Amino acid sequence: MKNHTQVMSIRESQRLVELEKTIAKGKQTFVEVGLALAEIRDLRLYKREYGGFEEYCREKWGWTKQHAYRLIEAAPIAKSNLQVTLSQNAAIELAKAEPKLRAGIVQSVVDEGKPVTAAEIKKHLPPVPVRPTSPVVASPPPPPSRVLDGTGWPIPTQLIPLWLRSDEVQEMLTTLSRVKGALRAAQDNQDKLFTEVNFSSALSQLDQAWADIKTAKPFAVCPTCQGQLPDQCALCRGRGLISEHRWNTCVTREDKEFRLRAGGSATGNRATGGKLKPETLKPA
Repeated sequence: MKNHTQVMSIRESQRLVELEKTIAKGKQTFVEVGLALAEIRDLRLYKREYGGFEEYCREKWGWTKQHAYRLIEAAPIAKSNLQVTLSQNAAIELAKAEPKLRAGIVQSVVDEGKPVTAAEIKKHLPPVPVRPTSPVVASPPPPPSRVLDGTGWPIPTQLIPLWLRSDEVQEMLTTLSRVKGALRAAQDNQDKLFTEVNFSSALSQLDQAWADIKTAKPFAVCPTCQGQLPDQCALCRGRGLISEHRWNTCVTREDKEFRLRAGGSATGNRATGGKLKPETLKPA
């Protein structure tokens, strides 16, 4: 059992002992057990040794949270003035109905001359309303003019599937980042499990792998071929898209400025009357 730091008052401790005696007995009646559990939960009397009510039920009594809550819900129903004595299972079944309907359900069973059991109550429960299900319609892909690259330039239709695979690369990068973080934590904590690991070498290689894989993540439509003639383009190497690293290191300032002016407004080629900048069409 966990030793939690919250301090309980003497009165709380005494009340917990009293309630747990009730639960241990009975097991005497499920009504008393359910009411005792409800009080322990509501006043958080478990907090001295347990982190939560679910943990308390599991470790103290060997009950699942679902079972404990069924007892809590059934207890006041069985105790209420229904003119009959309900078993635990019957009270749990009756709890499925709205409060205003419960007395009528019990009376219907009695009027039929049947014993008020869980099975009989179940027969008289109102049907569960069926929510109409609307057919799942796949959303059409957004028009090309609404799929923009990292510079705000529209991505040609034929390149959209490739662009949408960026998540594959990001997943790899995230995994590498987690590994690097775990290694750095092991190094900082002098974790003996990693005694033989050359942290400097491992972290350096992971950094390089991260940088290399990052280049697979598309950032911008190639400004040389505009994604229209990728097979003949040396800048994008036949992909039609380039990485952020290549954008930062291989694209001229003039091309960047033109792209930001024309594409930054998300109007694409319409910003230039449907004409591309002449020098961007030169084959590589």
